Amino acid sequence: MILDGWVNVFPADFAATFGAKASTAGVHEMFGSAVTDPQPFEATLGAMDAEGIDMGVLVCGMKPPESARRRGEIPAEDAIVIAEEHPGRFLVGPTIEKAGKVRANCARIRELSTHPAVAMIRITPLMEQYDLDHRLYYPVYQTCEELGLPVSINIGVPGPQVRSACQHPQLLESVLIDFPDLTVIGAHMGHPYEQLVISYLMKWPQLYVMTSAYLAAYIDPAMVRFMGSSRGRGRVWFASDHPILDCGRALEAARSLDLDEAAMAEYLGDAAHRVLTRRRGD
Repeated sequence: MILDGWVNVFPADFAATFGAKASTAGVHEMFGSAVTDPQPFEATLGAMDAEGIDMGVLVCGMKPPESARRRGEIPAEDAIVIAEEHPGRFLVGPTIEKAGKVRANCARIRELSTHPAVAMIRITPLMEQYDLDHRLYYPVYQTCEELGLPVSINIGVPGPQVRSACQHPQLLESVLIDFPDLTVIGAHMGHPYEQLVISYLMKWPQLYVMTSAYLAAYIDPAMVRFMGSSRGRGRVWFASDHPILDCGRALEAARSLDLDEAAMAEYLGDAAHRVLTRRRGD
């Protein structure tokens, strides 16, 4: 099983504005100019097929469908339809877009969680610059804990040219202590704080990390050793952030890691599939 924990669809209207946002400034310098080219669903599916990726977690927003479509974005309902039309190929990960809309966010999570394809809720602190343990996110964490719905939280220094303090992995401590039954996935690797992240992974069994937007060739050797150990096996998950980081390039680098067969299988998808499909009993 190869499961990509972070795949994007960029409709033409959305792609035209994505790279111009202040919160995404700098992505061209880091990943190249093509990252904001249109990426229709067919292109994403074709890339997955070409690389033998069995399943992907689609990124989408939390806006009401009509509002999202007017902005050229993929609403959660459309991502769910994609998952329904391609059984076994996609899970859905809606993203909190306006942290200040606390009641609306929690109601929306409850609404979307009734569909079995919805496998996680994403928190991207860099976008609004709220600390990942900010009080505005706490009702989201509480709701997800009640529903048994994992939360993906971006950690580490982000690629865009914005302040990174809001994503410092140390802030995970409060979330993990205050919500002991919440499954937390640290997205985008947590670089350059890998040693701290390893300590947290050893301390909190409900914490995982995904290597989205981070080429495996650059993973800290200490993290690779941890991934191959008895305590670390299955705690780090493969993800690309395709097309920002091309899934084929990401997968090639992932397969080059010095891991035994069992540890590699856990990293490439077995562990993520086990955790993300737990609610629906797959």
